[in-house]
Amino acid sequence: MSPDNNTPQNFPTSLQMQISKAPFEPHPELLMAARHGEWRQLERLLGHIKQGSALAGDIEMSSAVAPAQVVTVARDSLLHVVASRGDGDEFLKSASVIYGKARHLLDARNKKGDTPLHCAARAGWAGMVTHLVSLARGAEYGGSDDKVKALLRMQNGRGETVLHEAVRLGHRGMIRRLMAVEPQLARVPPADGASPLYLAVQMGRDDVARQLHENDQELSYSGPDGQNALHAAVLKGTETTKMLLEWNKDLIKEADRSSGSTPLHFAASFGKHEVMSFLLDADPSAAYQPDSNGSFPIHLAAFAGRVKAVSVLLDGRRDCAELCDAKGRTFLHVAVLEESLSVIAYACKLRSQQFEASVMNMQDDDGNTALHLAVELGNVWMFNALMKNRLVELNIRNYKGQTPLDRSWSSVPAGVHYGWNARIIIHNLLQDAGAQNGTFRCDLFYNEHVPRLDQTEELQKINTSTQTIGVGSVLIATVAFTAAFTLPGGYRADDNENGGSPMLAGHSAFHVFIIATTLAFILSSLSITMLVYAGIYNIDIRSRMICVVIAAALMGGSARSLSAAFAYGLYVVLVPVARKTAVASFAITALAFLDAVWFTSVVFSGERMLLKRLGVRVWWRLPLAILRMLLGQFWPFIVIAGVVKCLKIKSVH
Repeated sequence: MSPDNNTPQNFPTSLQMQISKAPFEPHPELLMAARHGEWRQLERLLGHIKQGSALAGDIEMSSAVAPAQVVTVARDSLLHVVASRGDGDEFLKSASVIYGKARHLLDARNKKGDTPLHCAARAGWAGMVTHLVSLARGAEYGGSDDKVKALLRMQNGRGETVLHEAVRLGHRGMIRRLMAVEPQLARVPPADGASPLYLAVQMGRDDVARQLHENDQELSYSGPDGQNALHAAVLKGTETTKMLLEWNKDLIKEADRSSGSTPLHFAASFGKHEVMSFLLDADPSAAYQPDSNGSFPIHLAAFAGRVKAVSVLLDGRRDCAELCDAKGRTFLHVAVLEESLSVIAYACKLRSQQFEASVMNMQDDDGNTALHLAVELGNVWMFNALMKNRLVELNIRNYKGQTPLDRSWSSVPAGVHYGWNARIIIHNLLQDAGAQNGTFRCDLFYNEHVPRLDQTEELQKINTSTQTIGVGSVLIATVAFTAAFTLPGGYRADDNENGGSPMLAGHSAFHVFIIATTLAFILSSLSITMLVYAGIYNIDIRSRMICVVIAAALMGGSARSLSAAFAYGLYVVLVPVARKTAVASFAITALAFLDAVWFTSVVFSGERMLLKRLGVRVWWRLPLAILRMLLGQFWPFIVIAGVVKCLKIKSVH
């Protein structure tokens, strides 16, 4: 086979294909010589190859594969090995020796499709790359520029040329040498892979990207899956994006194949609001280009909860808020479904009433508004954010004829449930706000949509709850019992007039400790008693459910009492000798009431929403609701304080 028959289209040659498929036979002496650049040893070993074999000076295919053609399990030839090892004089000479014996190995491929040029460039040996190109220019290889360019254009199994390897290393000198030989090397279309420019941008090598563009302004921008270099640039930053936009603004509207996403979709999904501004300044219509699912950039920004990205898209383009995806959902629907509270709050605060009314109440393909979805998800924070906006309609019916109140009614849990269940809170707030049901018979809706009590499921809930509450109650009772007879400060000695009595008796803090410990023990004991009733099979299920609820409330009260006992017990011991430490420990104990802060925030948020929606005529609800919540959480402290007050205990100090 003559080298003149090789063209860029028929690489690799049939000989190379047979080399890559040849069975591997280890050649340790040749491999060692190649790896160490021992060109004399290579020359001696290769000199023993018989004429007619594939390693002989004339490139003729023998009936059997020559034993020295492949020297590694990766199907590397000797020239692959030498090219990847160095570019010193000994390796350059070794490459010349191998080339003199087997010229076809210059464009042979290994298992990954790499040529020796790929290996040399990947290792960063610019001298070896230059030497191999010089060998390709020799008369034996063909001597023409077309043959050399064809060698440089050869792609490996990933569709990459030798230029990709130089770009990956950021080796500007190697890039300069390669493009001096083949100025259009950056145009080689990858086999659904990344072009050299895309690779440079993806790796954040702006200097390399500029070098490629300076050498060839018609270079390829293509990337994998139909992407272009701008898809990668928007995720790197504003400078890279500006650079590519200066070169080619048409990249903005190019979409990838798998999802139909444009660079603006990519930027919006990661909240790159500064980059988005540059893209929209270059082409404002990009905000109106959907992907293959019908999602616009604003939908992706809302999905990711990127408020600034949403604001950039709406700046001067308020109508983007009305864009719907394939399911008829606006960005607000998407924000609710993904529970992006920040985006919802931002949308609800936009001041244009016409905008608010049209977007807030827009219905998707199922007829659901954003409020329907928030109610269905049971997120009280999203619900309150929407309800604060008076333009949000409460009584819009979806295509099943259900209003938000109907959706909340059908999602209220049956049987034993947590007292602060978000779905129950939402249902009560809707009723307080004046929401109405749809047009239907109450009994028919109830029978069809409202969940009924499932006794099997309820029994499982009772059994599980009983075990959990029982463990907590027993632990509190044990601790309270122990604390009652292991008093802080100890007891007076027997020879004392009041021998055996507590040392700290008479201190008001000590008596608070005693009363709190007693209350904790009694409440936990009552909780255990109620759990015993809840576990009796013969008692009807509704009575058992009530017993579980009461037991949980009693356990909570006993925990509060135990916290008070701990705080006052520690205080009474420390205050005579370390008052500051005593006060600090007393304050830190208040952290045990953080759950009450959470409950207060939930109540405050709901009542504040009603105040904004209904006006000052319901101002009295907020303080009343807070007071009711505090009484429910801290009633044990009121009992303790009341007992202390009734006993009129005075401090000895």
